[in-house]
Amino acid sequence: MIVQSVLLILAAPQAAVAPVAKAEHVAIQAADIDRSAAFYHEAFGLRIIPTPLKNRRWLDLGNGLALHILDGRTAPKPSNRNEHLALHVDDLATVTAWLDRHGIVWTDLAGKPRTMQVRFDGVRQIYAQDPDGYWLEIGDARGALTK
Repeated sequence: MIVQSVLLILAAPQAAVAPVAKAEHVAIQAADIDRSAAFYHEAFGLRIIPTPLKNRRWLDLGNGLALHILDGRTAPKPSNRNEHLALHVDDLATVTAWLDRHGIVWTDLAGKPRTMQVRFDGVRQIYAQDPDGYWLEIGDARGALTK
């Protein structure tokens, strides 16, 4: 009886299973690709990936994911904090100090300047914009801020 059941299952048409997709890259458009690449490299330590394309800059986001910066932006990116790229860093205080030194405003999700929030799962996070206005959610998991 078990053999018959197994044979019936094997003979039955199988439902098509969608392939599992994996992210490869995120692309943004910048007014100045060198300025944007320098921002992501200096603020977050993203490694610059060589590219044969002159009007592109690629950066390694880790885990096989890349950030592609394309040229041609002529106006700031209209968006809100809910549309963002989320980055995880080892030390959020180092990032906020870098942002402060460069005069870049960082906030909590509500927009309160220089305010770090703790997410429901304990991750500390802030929001900031890149040179073209793209919102970034930047988080770590080190606990409460001591400032």
